[in-house]
Amino acid sequence: MKTCVESTLWSRATAILALSAMLGACGPSEASQAPWNDDVGNEDVGEPDGKGDHVGDGGSNDAGEGDVDPGASLPVHVFCDQAPLPQFGEDDTVDWENFSSRAIAALSDWHSAQDVITHPAREAVLTGKFTYGPTSKDLQGERIEVWMDDCSGEYVRVGEGLTDSDGRVALTMAPDVLPPVGAYALYLRVMGDNTYTRSMMRVLPQGTKLLVFDIDATLTTSDTELFADIFNDLFEPIFDGDYVPEARAGATDITQVRHGEHGYQLVYMTGRPYWLTAQSREWLIDQGMAPGHLRLTSSNSESMPTEGGVGTYKAEFLAYLQGLGFEVTVAYGNATTDIYAYAQAGVPLDRTYILGAHGGEEGTVALGEDYLTHLQDIQGEVAVEQPFTWGP
Repeated sequence: MKTCVESTLWSRATAILALSAMLGACGPSEASQAPWNDDVGNEDVGEPDGKGDHVGDGGSNDAGEGDVDPGASLPVHVFCDQAPLPQFGEDDTVDWENFSSRAIAALSDWHSAQDVITHPAREAVLTGKFTYGPTSKDLQGERIEVWMDDCSGEYVRVGEGLTDSDGRVALTMAPDVLPPVGAYALYLRVMGDNTYTRSMMRVLPQGTKLLVFDIDATLTTSDTELFADIFNDLFEPIFDGDYVPEARAGATDITQVRHGEHGYQLVYMTGRPYWLTAQSREWLIDQGMAPGHLRLTSSNSESMPTEGGVGTYKAEFLAYLQGLGFEVTVAYGNATTDIYAYAQAGVPLDRTYILGAHGGEEGTVALGEDYLTHLQDIQGEVAVEQPFTWGP
């Protein structure tokens, strides 16, 4: 199947009007609910003893009953992403389900997986997209295996499913097999050739306080609001490895203070398309940003720098998080689309921090071009009360 990426990423000469019209027709495809073979029950989840440093899709939009009994002790938020990655050899592969898959898999793999977020009374839907080659050829009808770091010191097998006609897989974990409150590294393997992609799953109680960061021109120093430049001059160089964005002064510190000292669960919500997931995750880690949930768009059209594009995508994802019972209390951005999305989510204006030229618009707080003064301003800010305690 021809993807939106195939139509845009490699076509610099395409006219902007034609490109815009085409992307408007390329919406997010829904992954089919492939057969779910559940290998992990609650009894298989090891005792938590690890701490992670890495940065979802999943669940229903309506929040269920509250998870935490006010009279009970709070759950401990564990970090499970320190186990060695699973190792597989040729003997661990299975025959391809389709004859054409072998030829497709001879190309370089280009897989991605969104982070997953849910709460203990809701299911988690583990998703991934599996493609190969410079034209992002979808791997259709093939077996994908999911493994999870459960803090036991190694990854445990969660289950497997089949990719759909768009190369996507969606595997549902019911509430009774979810691990305890915490962050868990996921490893999604193509069983036909052992290529893989990674993501994180977070299980958080309702009432968890979230703090949102945009990435480009919020944590980084540069961005553009010109549609053609976003794909040709920003996104493609990041994918090719020709450009590594520079962080704004104080950007790493602000994430560490907000997470480590103020106790927020961070959400890195970017207008970058899903095919930049690996690069975005690696950049956050390499820069030493505090751990948090990473969310990219599901289609190129959602990355368009308009209210109907990235603005709506961000507003809808924030509404999804609120529908799960989480509280979006603080947000950082740089663009008018950020201001729009945060306002739609009801983030207080005095807690909506905007960097760059649009700072202060619509009653937001202007931060200028770096976080250095802001870091001084928030010294001594009281940590938020979360419905859990952070693990060691």
